[in-house]
Amino acid sequence: MLFPLFFQLSGGIYYNVNAITDSGGLVSKLPLPISVIACLLGMLALARNYRQALPAAVFIGSFSALMLVSLLFAGADQPMQQRKALIALQFLLPTMGLVLGQLVSDKENIVPKAFMWVLLLLVPAQLLAGWWQKTLTLTHNLYLFSIYQHFQFVPVIFVAAFCFVMVHLWEQHRTALRFLTVVMGIYAIASASFLAIGLYSAFVIAFFVRKMWQLKTGRLIGFILFGTGIVAAGLVIGLYYGIAKTNTSIIDDNGQYLGKFQTLADGKMPVNLEQRLGDWKLFYDGISESHHTMLLGHAEPLPREVKTSAHNWYLDFVYSFGLVPLMPLLALMMFTAVLLYRSRKTLTGQTWWLAALVAFMVLIDSNFKVTLRQPYPGIFAFFIWGLLLTRLRLPEPPQRGG
Repeated sequence: MLFPLFFQLSGGIYYNVNAITDSGGLVSKLPLPISVIACLLGMLALARNYRQALPAAVFIGSFSALMLVSLLFAGADQPMQQRKALIALQFLLPTMGLVLGQLVSDKENIVPKAFMWVLLLLVPAQLLAGWWQKTLTLTHNLYLFSIYQHFQFVPVIFVAAFCFVMVHLWEQHRTALRFLTVVMGIYAIASASFLAIGLYSAFVIAFFVRKMWQLKTGRLIGFILFGTGIVAAGLVIGLYYGIAKTNTSIIDDNGQYLGKFQTLADGKMPVNLEQRLGDWKLFYDGISESHHTMLLGHAEPLPREVKTSAHNWYLDFVYSFGLVPLMPLLALMMFTAVLLYRSRKTLTGQTWWLAALVAFMVLIDSNFKVTLRQPYPGIFAFFIWGLLLTRLRLPEPPQRGG
């Protein structure tokens, strides 16, 4: 579910010396994550728990049916567009993660343990590989394979997995997780992702403040140590930025790092945010063309040569399929919120943390990227959403910390 190994239907394991890959809209050339295979095998292995996945089945069934309505009627007299049908499959594919998440009853914390070992193995390796290749930012090239979308999507998923691991395993693996906390901080900075840096910073502050509050003894020492950690993190960020600004030869990120941080330091709007505002206006104008396009979307998505996405899952989806097919996702959000409210007095801290992570992925990250449409981040986001729904519908396991 987490390991960023990709394969292509046209040629085995994905490996590309170039950081950016354009599939040209061809499924055979699109790098697909092994989490697709993991979902299929997991659903077959856990099929006996099918009753737990009823909410996922209802959601996917209604989601598919209403997208089909858009495919059939959005174009009035026009025939169904093949490209729109392929995009519908892109939106549907990640939802298999929701099914698998609901089939899993992880009472032994196997999932966070697996995530922890993946992070301990890959994050230091990716940082070392980048330094060996003389770049301070993340490298996509791990020699044995390449990480697809190593700037756009993978860093946020890795940081989210780190948060998941911390709240479940801190009490049992403190030494390893102290090391991972430091390494993930460097990783987040090297990712040049505002969302990854923001999620990491907000989580680490909230998590350790809560831990110190729970201990209640030695609070002053705890706050001093915590403050020292914040100062050290600030120094690392300053060092990273200072080196990057004065020595651009060690920045090989297609403008990701300097294009964001240098413009921000100069008091200007970051390039990526400026582009997003333009993309959002373009898609919003298309959505609001008429009541028909607002409700059922357009007969055909925007041409790839104009824009490949809105950098916002909701605008992207509504432009192509309309508000009507969006209703099942909104209903699933409401269903989750109702379950949280009903169980609020009995939920463990771990479940509340998980709910916050799901909210971040669905409500924040997906409003700046097409997270739930891309296979790798989408499957992960739906998977942890499924885990949350399982916990809200089944008796809570004994809390081990977090």
